[in-house]
Amino acid sequence: MTPRKTGEQRRAEIIETALLLAAELGPDRITAEAIANRLGISQPAIFKHFPRKGDIWDAVIDQLVQSLSRVWRESTTDKPPEQRLFALLDAHFAFIAEHPAVPLVLLSPELQARHPPLRQTIMRLMGLFHSELRQTISAGNTPPDNADQRAWMMLSLVQGIAIRWALSGHAFDIRAEGGALIRLADYSTVTDLARLRG
Repeated sequence: MTPRKTGEQRRAEIIETALLLAAELGPDRITAEAIANRLGISQPAIFKHFPRKGDIWDAVIDQLVQSLSRVWRESTTDKPPEQRLFALLDAHFAFIAEHPAVPLVLLSPELQARHPPLRQTIMRLMGLFHSELRQTISAGNTPPDNADQRAWMMLSLVQGIAIRWALSGHAFDIRAEGGALIRLADYSTVTDLARLRG
């Protein structure tokens, strides 16, 4: 007899399934019925853990915040300062490759329109990513003002690459192409800053 799943296990399963279905169908087309059918359980079993559909997305974003924060932290551990930025971004792209729904969920205007509180949570995640980037860049002896600007540039570039990858149907290796574009953009930025200082 299969052991009965705990509430925490079922919640985690629902969150994971929502992300998988978001990659397949698009986040705005996910329903409690679709999640229940995929898991082989009833809709009331979904609502027992998440009374509203918006609660599922709140939990999905919270899970992404926790997972990405851990990925960012671990990617730079024991790395010399000059390697941390690219290690962080490579880990971020790797996470997206493993969870292809991430750019669709984070940047879906339909999802945010239907569940307004999500916008604040997503903006908090962006703020955390920017802060992590800024601290990593600053560790490489970049002046604070320039570190802030470089962090925003990197964040915007990552978002653009992730969106193009998602819309293309994952037609390219996001880690390889993302890494190459990031290095090119950062080299150009650092070169321009050095020229301005000189």
